Amino acid sequence: MVVMKCKMCGGNLEFSEGDTTGVCMYCGTKQTLPKLDNDRRANLYDRAGHYRRANEFDKAEGLYEQILAEDTTDAEAYWSLVLCRYGIEYVEDPNTHKRVPTVNRVQYTSIYDDDNYKAAIENADAGQRYIYEEEAGTINEIQKGILDISNKEEPFDVFISYKETDDSTHQRTRDSVLAGDIYHQLTKEGLKVFYSKITLENKLGSEYEPYIFAALNSAKVMLVVGTKPEYFNAPWVKNEWSRYLKLIKERDGGKTLIPAYRDMDPYDLPEEFSHLQAQDMSKIGFMQDIIRGIDKIVRDEPHETVVKEVTHVAEASVSVENLLKRVFMFLEDGDFNEANAYCERVLDQEPENAKAYLGKLMAELHVRRQEDLARCITPLSLNKNYNKVLRFGDDKLSSPLKEYEACTRELYNGGIYEKAVSDMNKESNEEKWYLDVAEKFRSISGYKDSDALAAECFVKAEEHRKAKEEAEAERRRKEEEERKAKEDEENRILSIANALKGDRATRDLLDNYLRDWRLRGKVNNILKLPSDYIMFGRYIQKVGGATEPIVWCILKTQDDRMLLLSRDALDFRQFHWWRKTIGWKDCTLRKWLNGEFSSVAFSQEEQNRIISSFISWDYSGFSFSEGTSTDKVFLLSTDEYIKYRKYDFPPKCFPTQYALSKAEYREKSAGKPCSWWLRDTHYDCANFIYYDGSLEMRSVNGSGTNDCIGTVTRNDIFGIRPAMWISI
Repeated sequence: MVVMKCKMCGGNLEFSEGDTTGVCMYCGTKQTLPKLDNDRRANLYDRAGHYRRANEFDKAEGLYEQILAEDTTDAEAYWSLVLCRYGIEYVEDPNTHKRVPTVNRVQYTSIYDDDNYKAAIENADAGQRYIYEEEAGTINEIQKGILDISNKEEPFDVFISYKETDDSTHQRTRDSVLAGDIYHQLTKEGLKVFYSKITLENKLGSEYEPYIFAALNSAKVMLVVGTKPEYFNAPWVKNEWSRYLKLIKERDGGKTLIPAYRDMDPYDLPEEFSHLQAQDMSKIGFMQDIIRGIDKIVRDEPHETVVKEVTHVAEASVSVENLLKRVFMFLEDGDFNEANAYCERVLDQEPENAKAYLGKLMAELHVRRQEDLARCITPLSLNKNYNKVLRFGDDKLSSPLKEYEACTRELYNGGIYEKAVSDMNKESNEEKWYLDVAEKFRSISGYKDSDALAAECFVKAEEHRKAKEEAEAERRRKEEEERKAKEDEENRILSIANALKGDRATRDLLDNYLRDWRLRGKVNNILKLPSDYIMFGRYIQKVGGATEPIVWCILKTQDDRMLLLSRDALDFRQFHWWRKTIGWKDCTLRKWLNGEFSSVAFSQEEQNRIISSFISWDYSGFSFSEGTSTDKVFLLSTDEYIKYRKYDFPPKCFPTQYALSKAEYREKSAGKPCSWWLRDTHYDCANFIYYDGSLEMRSVNGSGTNDCIGTVTRNDIFGIRPAMWISI
């Protein structure tokens, strides 16, 4: 199975070796597939596809050319060059949700006449050819519509290219402000200027490409404004100036591109600008110089015609020697425009005059003395006037220029090399960073160890690509683990809650529930209980019903044990079956709690958890002396009641429906609190909590008062709230 990125959406596309078409599982687009018969070609396609989807079409184009250099029969590489040339970007249609092409680099030539398209069709199989022809038809129709609109647009004199919005802050850039200032100054001079912020503001909701295309083709000057290297290389800025450079090359002049930078090193300008004279916007008088220079370029054609008509008759009377003297005098004075104009006059008489081309070279580079050419930051060999000096000049004129060219080449290569080395040594986790640095080294191939460093950068880029993929896979794995752990925890909590409600609680389950207060809180949340309550054991709570979980208040937690008191009155019983002076140890209620009640309410596992406790009670006023016992289940004493009530102990108690059915005396009232027994005795009284939860001296009644009421005796029937210590 082979994996590559979908050319439409960038998702992973899996296919078998030998397949030429496939369907993306993410965007559903049927598309053609490349030949991936080795890792190098796969990596080239992967990198090229990344650049093309990022609208860096020139970089992508260079990589596709490398693929074709190795295999001239790869139809997909030819088709990819078509996509780059026409700037095809696939976007999602909001109505159909399908990926459809948009044209960002309109051409006057039809896609059907494109040589790369013809080569793609020629080398494609039947399946590929059908898709290529279908997409080409769509692209051709889009391009026709764009050309129809652009042909109706009025021509522009100047095109200002700049970065409008910063990608990280989403705020307007400084470049936009500077470009706006230049726009207003140029328009005051009567020039028609394309400045997207204003020119396209009334085109909202429509495609911008027709208007950009028309402006690029009609403008005589492009001014590229930038304050950061990344702004010059931003995809849409680069899309504009790279297209303009191609127009300059195709039309062999007639258009001029001027880079304008500020607060940055000129060596950081795009390499494609290395043969151009860049302007520093921070210099005094920049605005006046740039306006005068642009105005001269834009309005130069009619003036040149007039001059030629007026001076041509008398041209012969002015010698070439004198004209050349004027050229170098103008250069010495820094009047580069006049110097260039006089060079043209010389060339009108002698088209192969090497000194005139030398003058044009110096004027273009704004150099006053010939030896200053050695200090130019771009290699002289990139300038067509330099090459014409070598072509038409003798050794005396050419030799110094070759030395100057070697100096500029060294400066240029050295500057790029130092910058690339500096960038390479910076810590970065981005694959793109090292790919860009590698391209810088490759641009000066053969200089020092640039080739080796380029290869090292490509290795680092691949390492970071793999590291990023591994990190992403690890992130997804951890997310899945966390999701699974959370799901398992939720299931565990739910299972504990269900087990407690359904009498299926095992020893381990009870251990977890009783010991881990965080877990208990989560389980109680499902059971709709406060965090300081638990479920333990089961007892009949509805008349004629089955047993249900008993809810207990946690009065105290100490080391590995917990003191519990039932939330509800689970039953109504006498303290003792017969009115008799008797203490807790011998009363029938104690025997019932530790006998019949325990065996009914608790499983064997739960009974094993109940701790035998040393119990004492207040026996003042009685003749018998024994006031202690050892019990598993007991009632609270008056002192314990007073002690634990301070910790939000709820003194008011409500009986269960089952308990209420057995109530007598004053307690038989549904929906109201009831009185409940304590274990203390005093003379002929047994203490209890009154129904309202109040507390007074000694016996505790239903209102909560601790009070010995003469008519209440040990054979009266009150509510039972068992208490006990359990191990956790």
